[in-house]
Amino acid sequence: MCRRKRGVLPRPYRMAGLVALLIAAPAHAQPVVPRPIESFAYQAAVTEDPAAKVCQLGLALRDGSAGAGVNFQLMVAQMKRDGALAGPLVTGFTVDRRSLRFAPRLRRQAELASVAFISERYTSVALPKAAPFQDGSVAASTLDFAEGRELIAAVLRADFELSVTRANSNAVESYRVGSPAPADVLAEFSACVGSLASL
Repeated sequence: MCRRKRGVLPRPYRMAGLVALLIAAPAHAQPVVPRPIESFAYQAAVTEDPAAKVCQLGLALRDGSAGAGVNFQLMVAQMKRDGALAGPLVTGFTVDRRSLRFAPRLRRQAELASVAFISERYTSVALPKAAPFQDGSVAASTLDFAEGRELIAAVLRADFELSVTRANSNAVESYRVGSPAPADVLAEFSACVGSLASL
């Protein structure tokens, strides 16, 4: 089931802070058996202020059997100088926990320890954000736009897997994404990315 849904994107950040916190070292992860995804929802958004412009493509994944899921955010950002877009593009992703309404109230999900993004041409591991941006989510990014293009392409094709590790646990939850965003959502995100300088 695919539907466009509001509320997928995270609370607004100051743009300069958002760009700054999207930094983590890439690494490799071992593949595991993916969980079935009960439902998903895409949303595109554009956030801009005097400091930066950020293009976001959000994906909420729900695993009904486990009573949980995750929110994935693809982000392409560029800082501003004297009010104009300038400098390198920052391409990255964030992941945070998602609790479902029908999940048992007494069951609290552990904090995310890491999330590996795995695709044919791009693999990276998102780690917890550093202070003062700690909010229970994880993030990874690159200033190399050749790598960034591979990340963007994998997300737009919906040809990737997320391997989630939670704190104090050796278990790995894997979500295989195989359904792309609706055409209107892709168009909105692509138009935003196309408006950035240095492309």
